[in-house]
Amino acid sequence: MRGLSKAVGVAIAVVVVVLALAVAYFAFAPGTLEVYVQDPPPQQLAIYITFTSLALHRVNASGNPWVVVFNGSKTIALSSTPQLLATASVPPGQYNEVFFTISSATVEIGGVNVTARIPSAVFKVHITGGMRISPGSTVKLLISFPHVAFANGQVIISPSITAEVVS
Repeated sequence: MRGLSKAVGVAIAVVVVVLALAVAYFAFAPGTLEVYVQDPPPQQLAIYITFTSLALHRVNASGNPWVVVFNGSKTIALSSTPQLLATASVPPGQYNEVFFTISSATVEIGGVNVTARIPSAVFKVHITGGMRISPGSTVKLLISFPHVAFANGQVIISPSITAEVVS
């Protein structure tokens, strides 16, 4: 009987340890972030933007609050249909800003490529309503470029950019 009690005690201890590890994993497991870009409403111009980095600002983070999502170079043709810029695993938490850099923007006008002026190559955009990433979840973030302007003979990509979570 003593051997059976000891075996039951060991089995219970093993189950408790496995459950504790599972809870710890799911509490700290990363979520998945998909970042899309679009240019609503539909433009009559073809606009190509080259992104070189993207990071998220994590609310109440200890140490460095910026989580890098993308580092490299990727050119996106903006359209009214969201285009995937990046997919990444990110730590769970609350995020309130997206920070990204653009190295160039080109607008095709009548078959001719024109370099667009970007008032700032660095953008820090507030995420409308904030964004929560839960362990194991997938969240889609949409960055919209609603304004392209023509001024003084230049094509200008306006810095009035929005970012919001979409389903």
